[in-house]
Order: sequence, then structure tokens, then C-alpha cells
Amino acid sequence: MLKTVRQSANRKTGPIAVTYRAGAVNMFGTCPASCPLSPQPAAGVREIDKRYLSALRRAVPRRGRAWTYSHFPAEKLPAPAVGETVINFSADSLASALHARKLGRPAVLTVAKGERWAKKVDDVRFVRCPAEVSDRINCANCGNGEPLCARPDRDFVVVFEAHGQQAARVGTDQQGGCYGAGGPVAMQWRATVGAGAPDDAAALERFARELPSGSLLRHHVVGDIGAP
Repeated sequence: MLKTVRQSANRKTGPIAVTYRAGAVNMFGTCPASCPLSPQPAAGVREIDKRYLSALRRAVPRRGRAWTYSHFPAEKLPAPAVGETVINFSADSLASALHARKLGRPAVLTVAKGERWAKKVDDVRFVRCPAEVSDRINCANCGNGEPLCARPDRDFVVVFEAHGQQAARVGTDQQGGCYGAGGPVAMQWRATVGAGAPDDAAALERFARELPSGSLLRHHVVGDIGAP
């Protein structure tokens, strides 16, 4: 199930186009069962939705940029290609972020709130999300219109600090930590279950095609590329 929003009201994303993706019966139904941040791993899936992934890669606004994040293993994610959606591997450890970079996949890393992290490891730079450093920066104006996460050939990992109601679980042995598990984001995510577009692949491509030229599109504020 897919929910599309032409202009987000979220402070961190800014006024850009976004989507939410959920399973037909559970909002975690498109997330990998292996994701350590999911508070409901049993609701997750093991396989990637190949038809949806194909649509996702093509779903880029004309003369615009599109990007997203996935907790599926980096080996299963497509390498970045010119003109396609940038699919970032979402890492929960330094080792997995470095592994993704060795595979040629763009990566982001979530760290515990207040955690100190190295700025450079094995010649790979780690750069804090600018929107977490300044209230004047969001996805819409990040990188002067070229958001860091939307750069397919970047030589650095973008670092996010854990946030949301389950932030305290990140970096511990506790299952969970997903920022979408509570608060306003969870409300939007739950509303997608059973009410979003059922043919999400077709709906996604149509949505991207109808956006104004030069638009920025962040796929999956929450949700992933799993086959529910």
C-alpha cells in the first residue's frame, strides 16, 4: 500500500514530495524481518518486491532527483545508476556501513543519541546530516538543491542520530529503535495500511511522472522495498 504526498509539511524534509509504504495489514509489512530497528520483526518480510523495486528505480521526477533508504542487505540493493532513484543502504553499525561502501552502494548510518563517532574510517568520511545540525536546513535546501542522500557517487556516509520515541533502543541489544514506530509519522504510516494505493508500483511511477519538473522526491519516509 502506497501513500503519496506532493508537498510534505515535515520540518526535516521541507516542502518536497514524499511517499509512505506499508503492508496491507501491518505498517511494518514491507520492512525486512532482519531489521534490528523494527519493533515488530515478525511482521517483516524476507524478499524484495522486484516489480516495485523496478518501478522505484524509474520513479524520478523529470529533471529532478529522488532517493530513499533500505534496511535490506546491501548485496541485494542495486548499484546507483544515472537518472535513477538513489537507494541508500541504511546501516546500524560502522562495519555494515563500510561494507556497503566497499560494494559500491551509497550508505547512511544511524548512531545512538549523543554517541561519539569517527569522522573518517578506512579512508571513508562520515558526515552528519545537515538538517540535524541547523534548523534552517532540510531536504529541500540541503546541498543547495543537491541533497547529500541523493548523490549516487558520493565518497562519504551520511550519519543520522537516533530520534523518535524508541531512540533509546538504538545502539543497544534491544530490538527496535525505528523513528516511525511512534508519533506523527506512525499516524501517517498506519493510515497507509489498507487505505493506500494497492498497486503501489503503478501508483509510484504515475506520481513521479506527474510532479513538476525539477522536483525532489524522497521515497519512503517510512516503509521499505519488501514484498508484503
